[in-house]
Amino acid sequence: MRNYVTERIIRRVNTNAISYSAVLLLAFYVSGCGGSSPFVPPAPLSNDDRHVSTSPESRNIPVIYDAIDKAAFQQIKESLDLSRQLRRLAGKPKQAYNINAFGEVDNSSWFTNRNATSKLSIKQITRGPDTGDGPDVSGTWTIIRAKLEGVTPGFTIRDGRGETYLIKFDPKGYSELATGAEMISTKLFSAAGFNTPENYLTYFDPGILRLADNVKFTNEKGDRSFMAEADLEMIFSKINILPDGRIRALASKYLPGKPIGPFTYQGFRDDDPNDFIPHQHRRELRGLRVICAWLKHTDTKDGNTLDSYVTENDRSYVRHYLIDFGSTLGSAAHGPFAPEAGHVYHFDPIDIITNTVTLGLAVKDWEKHTDFEYTAIGRYRSDTFEPYEFKNLIPNPAFELITNLDGYWGAKIVMSFTDEQLAALIKEAEYSDPEAERYLLKILKERRDIIGRKWFSLVNPLDHFQLEKVTDGRMELRFTDLAIEGNLEARNRTNYSYDLKGDGVKFGVSQDLRNSTSIVIPEELLSKKYNQIEITIRTERNNSGKWSKWVKIYLQYDLISSEYSLIGLRRQE
Repeated sequence: MRNYVTERIIRRVNTNAISYSAVLLLAFYVSGCGGSSPFVPPAPLSNDDRHVSTSPESRNIPVIYDAIDKAAFQQIKESLDLSRQLRRLAGKPKQAYNINAFGEVDNSSWFTNRNATSKLSIKQITRGPDTGDGPDVSGTWTIIRAKLEGVTPGFTIRDGRGETYLIKFDPKGYSELATGAEMISTKLFSAAGFNTPENYLTYFDPGILRLADNVKFTNEKGDRSFMAEADLEMIFSKINILPDGRIRALASKYLPGKPIGPFTYQGFRDDDPNDFIPHQHRRELRGLRVICAWLKHTDTKDGNTLDSYVTENDRSYVRHYLIDFGSTLGSAAHGPFAPEAGHVYHFDPIDIITNTVTLGLAVKDWEKHTDFEYTAIGRYRSDTFEPYEFKNLIPNPAFELITNLDGYWGAKIVMSFTDEQLAALIKEAEYSDPEAERYLLKILKERRDIIGRKWFSLVNPLDHFQLEKVTDGRMELRFTDLAIEGNLEARNRTNYSYDLKGDGVKFGVSQDLRNSTSIVIPEELLSKKYNQIEITIRTERNNSGKWSKWVKIYLQYDLISSEYSLIGLRRQE
């Protein structure tokens, strides 16, 4: 039985009729159902883009309330969660609920498999989610909304073509910092598989701006009023202006459909019938932590997401977006990241206690490297980067539940990006300093490889399994070693061993593959027509004599076709 079913039941039960302890016991029992053999592929999930006739209600999550809740109340609640603590002690954390038989995430309204599944061309990856060429700068831009409060000022415009964009700027003194980071990160998150806005780099003359009538405006104090020309001048005083008088900006096109507020990183949206998996148990949201660690995206709060009620082919449903990537790479949107970003929470009790006990004398690695060389890049380093320890500004419920298998899934995506793809994406940011470009490419590559080494050491990185017929009635199982493909390990210093079983009974003796990545399944085993064949593979590196964790591959015999097919796998965590 699938865990998400239990969670959905718990979500709906009348807690006045069933005690909390009974519900907890039920959840623990159901999550432990099912033996290790034979392999039973999970039932396919229902499509989450089924027609929803009525739009869910729009909602708003106050930033301050969300930060306090995540940093304090949720941490206390989780520490008192007995089931979770017992699982952690036993090394048996809850795995994600929405994975298929191969541990992957199927395409959905949350995620679409892209670069890690089928390598994108340079043209595809640089195009990203864009469908046009950005706002029309040849005509007038009409300002229809604006703000001065928050991290960075900005306004919403409607261009001469009638398209609406949110306009974001570089902070004063840091040309290209926030706009460059958002351009690159938007396209990387899109290529990874997430839904993102169309973000365009644009240069415009302030003279094309016009104020619409009665533009609502929020000033630095949070007071709302109608905007005047003086307010526009105030915005210009806080942003970077180019020497020729133009302004470089990031134009974020309004998302299609009806915006209905952010999604959360835990729980459900109660009024969306397609939302049936707890968000904290979605692999794409847990594994997102690894991608965010790579790009130093520390601001993955609920407020930087957006749900939109979209209509396609006479079918309406909710699509889930990640938005606002100005605080990535070395940019904190308002300026360079502080040295501690990515290493500690805004409010981090453990860090506070450590500093108190040691009287502040325990100097951490990141505290020794607080400088940065390029104002367009900010603080983005690889020498103090530890992906397993990456922290958000505030705790993220999905990130905190990450398992090694979730992390492996995210690491596969990160490692799928080639040097050529990264170089092409950096060009999209149009940095004026070639040295800054080269530095950013170097750090992106180094952090990528650090992530690969970390997670591929925790989970055996054999993947892309294929079953093919060969001569003499035999079959061949072929696979890819992602550590070798990513140039993290040498092929001539890698060995594999495997065992075969038919319906749970071992066949023959363990076999050594040396450095081959294909297993020929003997005809003698196939002729017995076992219901299921299990192939267990382990890996050895550098003649160390130490064998990795296993990957088990399962073949199923079909009575109608009289042939075996590949039906799934399990990985040792």
